[in-house]
Amino acid sequence: MKIKDWIKIEDSMVKLMGWERGIDSMCDSHREVAPKKPIYELSEREDKKVKYRLRKRYLKYKEDNNNSFDNSKI
Repeated sequence: MKIKDWIKIEDSMVKLMGWERGIDSMCDSHREVAPKKPIYELSEREDKKVKYRLRKRYLKYKEDNNNSFDNSKI
């Protein structure tokens, strides 16, 4: 993965989740796919796996926060 792409994803994750939770989610997703490889040495397949996991975490967090916000209005 190019560092430029990683930083774009990091900005989105941190903006949604806050700094600590966003960074932890990114590191966890990377560790699940290739724990011993630096992010810039990932193969194309590993790159897609990391992005898929990050997308799932992002959408789940976003959905969970929207639902908790909607329930607080009731």
